[in-house]
Amino acid sequence: MDDVLRRVEELETLIVELEELDRRRVELGDRLVDLEHFFRRSGCPELSQQALDAFVVTYAGRVLELADGMRS
Repeated sequence: MDDVLRRVEELETLIVELEELDRRRVELGDRLVDLEHFFRRSGCPELSQQALDAFVVTYAGRVLELADGMRS
């Protein structure tokens, strides 16, 4: 029974950590989008593209990978 209680505590801790990570991830995505818009409006297409690539490949791409893995 101690093992079960210990694992329940581990699960609860992990859920809290995952929720914090998710909030942080959303904040980072918002910042990337803001930077992409800023650089595009400022006439810096290379920097705009760099921010967009980071968002699409690293941010959104990883989310899609995880979603695809959960369907399997």
